Amino acid sequence: MAAVRHRQVEANGISMHVAEAGPEDASAPAVLFVHGFPELWYSWRHQMGYLAARGYRCVAPDLRGYGGTTAPPEASSYTAFHIVGDLVALLDALRLQQVFVVGHDWGAIVSWNLCLLRPDRVRALVNLSVAFMPRRPGVKPLEYFRAAYGDDYYVCRFQEPGVEAEFTTFDLKSFFKLALTVRTVGSSSMNLRKMRAYKKEIELPSWLSEEDVSYLASVYAKTGFAGGINYYRCLDLNWELMALWTGAKVQVPTKFIVGDGDLSYHLPGVKSYVHKGGLKRDVPMLEEVVVIKGAGHFIQQEKAQEISEHIYDYIKKFETGVSTLQVSKL
Repeated sequence: MAAVRHRQVEANGISMHVAEAGPEDASAPAVLFVHGFPELWYSWRHQMGYLAARGYRCVAPDLRGYGGTTAPPEASSYTAFHIVGDLVALLDALRLQQVFVVGHDWGAIVSWNLCLLRPDRVRALVNLSVAFMPRRPGVKPLEYFRAAYGDDYYVCRFQEPGVEAEFTTFDLKSFFKLALTVRTVGSSSMNLRKMRAYKKEIELPSWLSEEDVSYLASVYAKTGFAGGINYYRCLDLNWELMALWTGAKVQVPTKFIVGDGDLSYHLPGVKSYVHKGGLKRDVPMLEEVVVIKGAGHFIQQEKAQEISEHIYDYIKKFETGVSTLQVSKL
């Protein structure tokens, strides 16, 4: 790993914890890494080291509600507009006019929305695991998930007030070992009751260390899970607020990467959407789709070297010069 610098940045009315690696010069090409659930900036440690060594300024914040970043208590403070607003304000604070963006899981959803709402700030996008999900006017997200998987599906259970308290009953190291290595799909994925009842010893794969698990557990022991869960609680609210963007295209050069064992890749209709023209229709500047054999959901950690190379091979095709943002002083 490259040396990682940590600081707090005031942006969009909150304080964001930001990890950085590589050149500090704002004129260097910059990559914004956007993490998912239940993760932190730490998920990008391998890619940050790889790209920093190649001259890229790597910026990986803890998103709103996570880690060292402010966590407003109201679920309504976690809409797509809040989260995208945070990232745009962060780029302004760092004087970065345009960046490469790399997202995973919820971070991929945030990154799709960033490209949809502010394509002017994104030079190119590499998204992992979660394909673009166009707004479906006829059905709300929670209606879809309940119909497909039932009320016990984790996305539905996360709507329940106080469900975050259930995480306090877990040994957090055991929880993260299970959460990061699970390969189940559908209604069995992230099932808190089944996870709590799981008693088998979990042997860590080569890509995940006790140190990694301990770091995540120590941070979440302090912050809890409410911030991350609030993203799920905004699914229907986002659907309402994004009505104006129904049918809008993602107009940013894009590469999409997914593991063939990723639970999100096996949701009904996803494979067909990704491979039979749906994703290309909604993301016209989609240039590559890569399916990595033997890879699960947390692909940037599980296949760290391969993912780092994929990101670098794609973004190096673009101009490396990135203009700094001029902020007038009044």
